[in-house]
Amino acid sequence: MINSLVFDKDGVILDLIETWLPVMQSLADYTLGLVPAGADTTLNRAALLSKIGIDDKTGLIDSNGLFARGSFFEIRAVWQTLLPPDMINLQQDEIYRLEVKRIVQEQGRGNAVSKGELLAPLTRLAEAGFRLAVLTNDSEGSARQGLEELGIQHLFDPVIGADSGHGGKPDPRGLLHCCAMHGSDPAETLMIGDTGADYGAAVNADVGGFICIADDPEQRPDMAIDVADVIPRLSDLPDLLIRRGDMSG
Repeated sequence: MINSLVFDKDGVILDLIETWLPVMQSLADYTLGLVPAGADTTLNRAALLSKIGIDDKTGLIDSNGLFARGSFFEIRAVWQTLLPPDMINLQQDEIYRLEVKRIVQEQGRGNAVSKGELLAPLTRLAEAGFRLAVLTNDSEGSARQGLEELGIQHLFDPVIGADSGHGGKPDPRGLLHCCAMHGSDPAETLMIGDTGADYGAAVNADVGGFICIADDPEQRPDMAIDVADVIPRLSDLPDLLIRRGDMSG
């Protein structure tokens, strides 16, 4: 029996491109603006974004790229390797980190775009008795802000980010914490995600299954994922759970 449903945020609940592309472009521009004058580099915004799986020209995001599956800690580490050696340390410079936080909060606030209809299907799942949680590699504060803007935060408990003390996916600790908070065994839990990090967390936590959100089943992050468990939107999840026998019709 499935009791708990744990959702990734970006690409599952939020539209990844519409919500985050402008923010990441601004962060790349800000980072490049800190390159010391006279530094020997031809680095540009497109190169920074391409390195993490974002096409600056088309706005397309690689679902298996670092931006889609990783944390900003990992993004900073990758960007650091592309920058001149006399640059600040992006991981340690407090002014940089505070300004990045400001940019994310300022540009992200009020711009959360849902990936399809959410309130009705999620409410239906909650009313059917499922416990719902969010597990994201974004920060917990950013996740709560996005959920609140969409009017659905009240449906999720807990909301776990990469900075909540349980590591980032595919580390299973955050997912196992959600199970514990719900009083559910891992076998009674489904992970709903769209990236290899989400699937890896599900495998590493040995949960009861993985539901993949993908516009095309061929875009699922691992071919071991059953095509029957791939849906394009969360609005399709209740019907899928009924077909799987996890939910009463």
